[in-house]
Amino acid sequence: MTKTAQEFIQSSFSPLIATLCSPKVESIVSKNNLTLVELLQPFTLLEWEGQFREPGGTICMVKNVKLVIRDVNWKPLQPTEARRQLNNAVLHNYDEKTVKINIDGTKLEIPAATPWFEAWKEAYFDVQFPSDHEFTKHFLSCIIVGTTQDENLIDTYNALNQQYAQLQNVAPPKLPKWFNNSVLKTYLLLNDASAVSKDKADQAFETLKQSFGAGNCYMLTINSKTSSDSKLPIDYWIKFIKRPIDLTHENVSSSAANPSTTPHESQANVQVNMPEEAIVHVTQDNTHPLTTAENDVYDNGNSLQTYSFSGSSESVNVVGKQMELNEVHGAALNTADIEAIKKFLVDYTSQALVPYVEKLIGQLNEVVANKKGVSRSLLSATKRWFTTGKAGSTTVNNAVIYSSDCPELQLRRLGDLWFLFGQWQRAYDAYHTAKREFYADSAWLCYAGALEMAAISAFLCGESNRKTLAYMEESITTYLNTCRMVQYAVRATLLSVPCLVSAGLHGEAAKQLIRMTSEDSDLRSAMLLEQAALCFLKGPSNKIMTRKYAFHIVLAGHRFSKAGQKKHAYRCYEQAYQVYRDSGWRLSSDHVQFALGRLAGALRRPAAAARWLAAPLAPAPRQPAAQQDAFLREFMMAHQQWVDSSSEFKVVLPWLPVPRVEAGAVVCAGPAPLSSPGRAPAASLALPPAPDTHHPVWPRLEEILLQVARGAAPMIFKPTTDLYTPNTDISPVTCQGEPIQISITLHNPLKVGLHLKDLELLWTFSPDSEDGETYTPEQLQNESALASGTLVDKYAIHGQKLKSVLLEGETAQNLIFTLTPLKTGQLSIQGLALKLLNAGETKEAGKGVAILGKLNLQSTGSDSDKLFQITVIPQAPCLQMTFTEIDSDVISGEIKTVDVEFSNATSVEMRNLHLAVSHPDCMSVLTPDTERDGFGPLYNDKYRAPPDYPDERAARAAARARAAARAAVRVSNGRARLLLRPRARAMYLLAYYETGLARRPYRLIRHVFRFEPTEVVKIYVTPRRGLSTLEDGVLENMRLAVEVKNVSNEKVENITLEVLEASLLSRQWKLVDFTSATEQDNCLRSRERIHFVLKGVRILDELPEDRIDHSSIKMSKRQESAADVDAPPYCKFVTDAMTSVTDPVESLMQEADTSGLIRSMIVLRWRAQNDRTGRVAVGQHCLWLDCFTKAVSRDRKQTLANLAVEPPSLDLLESKTEKGKNEKNNVVVFKLDHSDTVAHNFNKHRICMVPVVIDVVNCYGVSVTVFIDLYKQHREHGGLGWAGALNCGLDADSKQVGVKVTLEKFESRSLQVRALCAAPGTYQVGSSFAVTTTTGPDTKGITHFVNNTSLLIVKQVV
Repeated sequence: MTKTAQEFIQSSFSPLIATLCSPKVESIVSKNNLTLVELLQPFTLLEWEGQFREPGGTICMVKNVKLVIRDVNWKPLQPTEARRQLNNAVLHNYDEKTVKINIDGTKLEIPAATPWFEAWKEAYFDVQFPSDHEFTKHFLSCIIVGTTQDENLIDTYNALNQQYAQLQNVAPPKLPKWFNNSVLKTYLLLNDASAVSKDKADQAFETLKQSFGAGNCYMLTINSKTSSDSKLPIDYWIKFIKRPIDLTHENVSSSAANPSTTPHESQANVQVNMPEEAIVHVTQDNTHPLTTAENDVYDNGNSLQTYSFSGSSESVNVVGKQMELNEVHGAALNTADIEAIKKFLVDYTSQALVPYVEKLIGQLNEVVANKKGVSRSLLSATKRWFTTGKAGSTTVNNAVIYSSDCPELQLRRLGDLWFLFGQWQRAYDAYHTAKREFYADSAWLCYAGALEMAAISAFLCGESNRKTLAYMEESITTYLNTCRMVQYAVRATLLSVPCLVSAGLHGEAAKQLIRMTSEDSDLRSAMLLEQAALCFLKGPSNKIMTRKYAFHIVLAGHRFSKAGQKKHAYRCYEQAYQVYRDSGWRLSSDHVQFALGRLAGALRRPAAAARWLAAPLAPAPRQPAAQQDAFLREFMMAHQQWVDSSSEFKVVLPWLPVPRVEAGAVVCAGPAPLSSPGRAPAASLALPPAPDTHHPVWPRLEEILLQVARGAAPMIFKPTTDLYTPNTDISPVTCQGEPIQISITLHNPLKVGLHLKDLELLWTFSPDSEDGETYTPEQLQNESALASGTLVDKYAIHGQKLKSVLLEGETAQNLIFTLTPLKTGQLSIQGLALKLLNAGETKEAGKGVAILGKLNLQSTGSDSDKLFQITVIPQAPCLQMTFTEIDSDVISGEIKTVDVEFSNATSVEMRNLHLAVSHPDCMSVLTPDTERDGFGPLYNDKYRAPPDYPDERAARAAARARAAARAAVRVSNGRARLLLRPRARAMYLLAYYETGLARRPYRLIRHVFRFEPTEVVKIYVTPRRGLSTLEDGVLENMRLAVEVKNVSNEKVENITLEVLEASLLSRQWKLVDFTSATEQDNCLRSRERIHFVLKGVRILDELPEDRIDHSSIKMSKRQESAADVDAPPYCKFVTDAMTSVTDPVESLMQEADTSGLIRSMIVLRWRAQNDRTGRVAVGQHCLWLDCFTKAVSRDRKQTLANLAVEPPSLDLLESKTEKGKNEKNNVVVFKLDHSDTVAHNFNKHRICMVPVVIDVVNCYGVSVTVFIDLYKQHREHGGLGWAGALNCGLDADSKQVGVKVTLEKFESRSLQVRALCAAPGTYQVGSSFAVTTTTGPDTKGITHFVNNTSLLIVKQVV
């Protein structure tokens, strides 16, 4: 039970009684396995109240007196034994009871009490050497003990008296020390009732009283127990017996006594077969190796010498819990003997001790009163006059030496007597007076002692205040700094702290405790630091300092560890971790966890050691690499010890904190096909996934394939999943016998490298019942086999093992494992088994500690666990595709043919194979059904009129169906040809086939063609139209001004370009001739260009539906036999767009533009040769021509009116639209035929008439009515008149005058008119009339002015 501050102080300062015994006393008492002092000790706290008179006559009450009885030959423990006693007091009073407190939301568990500290304090006071500057530890009385068995009783007592006289007259520094020169002397006759009769004992006692006086003699009868008496109810003495155990014959060495010893080293130490808590840790000679004979013996020549019984060597021999000796104490005693012992102590105190004290107080009071103010030494008087008397100015103990009977020391004796018998106020007055005397004499040791006792007396009498508390502070500083008496400074601190705490000065108490810590005593520093830390948690809530508590409790744990108190060190660090756990102070928490791990290892708690040492290895550590390496090394050693000591790990693997594991992905796509020379396998799904694995083209292609293969679009489409990630909310499904690829990312958060060996997935497998039986087979797993080191059965699951992986510091590495299920059932991936090695140790020593453990991949209740719950279904067909190897470096637009081969890797039949491509304009699957489809896609895109749909939903469905039909095709045999025109960097191919299984009705295999297209060919085409005169009239024609440029980079590639053929695909035009700018070979090197003009004429015949006419002109002089443009592979790529299946449906719904005047596709086939590599490529470029006078290229379409200049002979009179009008409104074209220069004599004829022929051509496929208004002209071009206007306007009521003509489709007509000139000059004939056209009676006419540069020059004839 924890004592109060008052109880502790009173028990620490009790009257000290000496016993001087004859030899036969011990023989009588030993029947009870006790000594006389041990026999009396449990009953020295007297339940008695008495009184005595002070010199003034006032009654002083005495109660709760506790006597301290010691043998007169008692000697303080030697330093080594004193240190052992202090350590044992702490070790044997360990208590794990805690209480919970809540401080600002932080929940802490702190010790409910600190019995180890209370026991250490008592031991600290017990082992101190009595000093001459105080008398509380001096013998106040002596009891001379004889027995009734002594043959000559009086001679025995006389001999004892002589021995007492010798001890009384020893020199003052020697032991024993007496309170004064005439201490109380009493006589006790000890009677053994079992050996001496009562009458003989009474007779001997009478003889004793006659010899020494009846008031000084007492008799105590013991050993009265008979066979009929029962045993004593309790063992009164067990708590008070402190006999050292001689273990020199069982020396044990443990790492608990050496904090630097690693758990691995401690295994080599010898251990006695005893309970763990009874293990005793001593060295070979039962002493610390640094303890020498000089510092292990007291210098009794100077009682004020400082002793190092609490020095650093106390941290050596920590004796464990004392072994049970099975001793029976008090076996010869009965309850009557116990009552006799109690009665003797009360009688002795009341009849002898208290009256003696009363008498002694009177004597001392008289001496003090008579000698008050008179100095006993000349030196003392001189110092009072001439010295400042400031404490701390000297380092000696005393500036004066007092005689034992000087008034100053007598005053101190008086104060000690008052104090020992509970008269606190009178003691305070005496100490207060004495401290002034000592201060004046500069007797600093005596001064510090008087201050100390004055402060304690004030506290006990309830008059403690700031002034008296300051007395204790000054006492401590004087002990510490002036007297250099550390042990007394510590004692004063231990007495001062309860006083400060009771006054609410917890901060001051902590400050005093912290000040007394030093490097010379680890145990003492640990005890004081722990109490200081607890002080920071006391007091008002606004003064509680949690962080200071945590910091100082860590310091206490460190000093406990150095002192060998591993349990207490572990407890302190565990308390500190409560504060640092969620504080975010990573370095602090890591240090605490590391210390807890090492201490747990020293305490033989391998599981806790591994857990604590694993914590600092968490992600984002802030320690330097060297510190992390130490953390890792300690963890691996603790982990190995844990595994070796636990039988649990023969079945399961322990968890490892590093590396950190992140779930990657699971692929269930079947085995990858084996590549053969000259062929490449389908890329399919693999790990690590390609960048475009989740490209939106894949679900679109799958939807297209379902629509084509099943004949209708699925109502609810959900893409098939073969690549499962943590974001996939379904469990993987795989087929029996097919490998599963599992990707796991390992992250090393440390700055040091990790060497991983023998990495293997941990799995559990529940096979399906065979042959329809209802029983559930036993679950299979491989963890127990790996833990025990046996072979894993592979008849159900065949796994892969990675031999070695080096994971550098602060890096992540993706590992890919393969599992092949050989049976159907449920497969669950639990974790990853591996052996962990420290890469640094492996490099340095060539070998290192390898620990076996696992990394968990699943967390209970997490949705991400679905990733590793794999369902194995029966065997299914497995398609494998291989392709002809092609180079990824291509020229944009070149055409390649790839041979595709299909094979089934299993014996299960595969049905309904379809292929879909992502870019139908760049990829085409060639089958017998699609080989001769001509220009169907071009016709559908450009010429076919869209059908009418009832609503937009139907239109969208039809657009999707057309796109699906272009992108997907069925393959009926084991081979197919794939035509490619690489224009994109990635083009996608998806294969679909049906399995016949309900769980997975169809499967997919994908492939990606990746290219690095190089732009070499750049084409510009500008179409222009005109009229040419033939024998039978005027004919409309078209000129295509073509520019071809080689845009390759000559520094990187030396590519020569040659144009082979030009083709025109149209329902309106066909090519008839071309004109080249040079007669030489048209091979173009880098940055060169060539110009030529293609001539086309209109097709007047009606073409059937779905047909597009093609006309070609060979432009190369090479005699090469190449397929025509209407045959594969060239007919498959006759579009200029680059559409994708992922294009929005709105783009698919755009109607074909039928308003253009050309509506033709020009195709230029070319040949490119890389002069460096010798590679030859043939390709083609296509451009859609819509309107005239618009320069067109594949990359851009812009109007370039002056890009190509036509020959003057063409003299095209093209209609120019007004600003803001579209060129497609040019319904007709004109050609003016007249003389350029005319000479006329205006003096003779005022009007000059010039004949003009207007050739008009209808460019539309419908009849057109044309009205030429000859009198409606631009203002700026006025002055020119006309004759020959025979028609009125288009309307019957029109007043306009001009020429009116109706033209059938594509019809041409020549009109004769005359221009009238009134004066010489230059006239712009084409701008002197307006044209109005209409295509039907219900349509509104469109009027525009002709903007033509046809000039007429009229000269005056001289």
